[in-house]
Amino acid sequence: MSSFVLRYFPIKARAEVSRLLLLSSGAKFQDVMPDWPAEKDKQPMGQLPVLVETDEDGSIFELSDSIAIEKYLAAKFGLLVQTGLQDTARENQLRSQVEDLIELWARYIFGTEDERESVYAKYKSAATNFVKYHEKILAENGSNGHYFGAKTTYMDLCLFAFLIIMREPNEKAIPDRNEFFSEANAPGLNKVFQTVQSDPVAAAYVASLK
Repeated sequence: MSSFVLRYFPIKARAEVSRLLLLSSGAKFQDVMPDWPAEKDKQPMGQLPVLVETDEDGSIFELSDSIAIEKYLAAKFGLLVQTGLQDTARENQLRSQVEDLIELWARYIFGTEDERESVYAKYKSAATNFVKYHEKILAENGSNGHYFGAKTTYMDLCLFAFLIIMREPNEKAIPDRNEFFSEANAPGLNKVFQTVQSDPVAAAYVASLK
């Protein structure tokens, strides 16, 4: 069985879904924080996260880019949608929409003071459209706490990790970022969160948050 190293900073952000996938699988892995920026040039693209997989025969597979890592792990652990090309395309679309919000969240925190107002306006618009569209998709699947079918898949885990990130205390983050995703505004999204939170597949990750 393979073992893994996940290199990232000690924050909940672009490696969080990958951590959730690794913990949900029961895989042997380590979280490693490289000496930064001293070890920046040692990373494939000079950035994090990076996944390093060591096979039983000693062969090493290294992968950069957060979403590429996620989809590789989700495929390896059988968590991608398997109900046809259209559902796969929809899964990719929904995940990209989560990433759009993560990008704006990060720009608000790490960008300049001068651009915060415009970033907030973009976040507000994107979050409003996100909730409207995702609530529709979830309703079409029966409002059962899943994006696809009746069991937890990659997209459910992505949404769960996203809400964990948004709910993480951070004085520099968008102040009212969670109001868009409240129970009143987004009941379907919150049902996904609650369903994943109570699913044994996420138990190890949930335990790691305590």
